[in-house]
Amino acid sequence: MAVNDEFRRGVVIAETELDQLRAGFSLGGLDVDFGARLRTLIDNKVELVSVVNFTRAGVDVVSQTFRAPSGSVSQVGPGTGVLVTDMTPRGLDLSGLAGFSGVTLSDAKGFTAALQNITRDAIVSGVVSNASGRNIQQRIDVDVQLNNIGALKAARQRAAIVDSFAGILR
Repeated sequence: MAVNDEFRRGVVIAETELDQLRAGFSLGGLDVDFGARLRTLIDNKVELVSVVNFTRAGVDVVSQTFRAPSGSVSQVGPGTGVLVTDMTPRGLDLSGLAGFSGVTLSDAKGFTAALQNITRDAIVSGVVSNASGRNIQQRIDVDVQLNNIGALKAARQRAAIVDSFAGILR
């Protein structure tokens, strides 16, 4: 009994070509895009949510929402005019994360920074804290979108019908 392997005629893609295809690609005629939702909660009060789409055109930060009931929270990042290094207390060196975006929280518990950096090549999300007794949650949900799956299925069905007539019609 033969195994039906749709990818048996596939070709290995070179690393350099693969770099160009990141953030959405075409595989055997199937167009694929990716999306991600990054969510950070600090003490169930401070919330940072970023929604990102990765397509062949590149990375698009669709939205970023920030909720903080207290004044001790600051948004940081290149787009805000305030870097995480501007908010970091003495003794904590976050200079390597200066280009990241996110939020910082300073209160009686200590200092916490929830940071993210989204590029075509990667999503980096992390938390740095010297606080104690703080509840921190991070979640990244990734979505895969198959853009032309309907057309691809229809083409396969048409091909199967035509192939089934091959033994009948001569």
